[in-house]
Amino acid sequence: MSSTKVDIGFLEEKSSWLLHPRFFPSKVGGTPAWLDLQNLPLPTELTCKVCSDPLIFLCQIYAPYEESSDCFHRTIFIFICRNGSCCKTNSTDNILVLRCQLPRKNMFYLYEPYQEDENEEFPTDKWAKFCNICGAKAPSHCSKCKKSYYCGRKHQILDWQKGHKELCPKSQNTVLNNFIVTEAGKSILFKEWELVVDEESEEDSTDIDMNQEMEKLNKLLQEKKAGTLNNVSEDELQQYTTAVPVDKVFKKFSKRVSRHPDQVLRYERGGTPLWITGNSDNSIINIPNCQYCNGQRQFEFQVMPQLLNFINVGIDINSIDWGVLVVYTCKRSCNDGPAYKKEFILKQDLLN
Repeated sequence: MSSTKVDIGFLEEKSSWLLHPRFFPSKVGGTPAWLDLQNLPLPTELTCKVCSDPLIFLCQIYAPYEESSDCFHRTIFIFICRNGSCCKTNSTDNILVLRCQLPRKNMFYLYEPYQEDENEEFPTDKWAKFCNICGAKAPSHCSKCKKSYYCGRKHQILDWQKGHKELCPKSQNTVLNNFIVTEAGKSILFKEWELVVDEESEEDSTDIDMNQEMEKLNKLLQEKKAGTLNNVSEDELQQYTTAVPVDKVFKKFSKRVSRHPDQVLRYERGGTPLWITGNSDNSIINIPNCQYCNGQRQFEFQVMPQLLNFINVGIDINSIDWGVLVVYTCKRSCNDGPAYKKEFILKQDLLN
């Protein structure tokens, strides 16, 4: 990915086996394609700070650092709570960001790229057991069949209620990314997509008729084809969009996004976020230093509101929502601390 220009991400459908960890994918939904397959975060680390439920995998970005041999493979993961009631304005208590990296020579993957062969064996379970529901580390299993693994009691109960009671001990589970996923898992996981990244066009936005483009974007928003404002009625949305000119930041956001309305990601390591509104203090917040090396963090990428339209979260008041999710990572991508290191995420929402 480029560190000097903005790269933007779009979603494409792809067979799940091509999103396996050995292909180092950037992806949305399904279960995480873990990078380090052994030293996974503990289930207690993947819990919502609001309700304590397990967090669900949202997306991951494969973003190596050419400057460091320790970062030949490098992936940033985002997890989020599925409970819409935990989604508070400008709060990230229901979201977690993790960074993981490996040198080219490591204990999990070949030195050379893998061939795209669906039948090639790559037994990820020789390194760790993964939860049948969410794909997280699974320290416990079903006491009867001893074949189904879980990150904790909540997902074990959910699986039992959703069909494992009838299927145990004969498993009829389907496989996603080489991890066992039950019907219960599919009911709470987000729809799986490949995240394809390309450089943003250099079209001069000053040549665009602003009123025309704002009209297009607002139409897309209302048709739920680009962005979402789940907690705002159509009347309130119309009321807000007629007042948009007073929010210069939102005007800039809309103008820039209108070039590529379906973008779900913007990547610019060391760059500047594209804020969605000026009616918030988030854009001037002090970004904390890396908790492992005490070095500075820098902006790396942001997740756009359009992603909500692709992952089947619903449009009712209890659905998760965001304006933009902005991720900051250790500037030197340090190798201190655990294999999966916590990074900083900021959530900026549109306000009524």
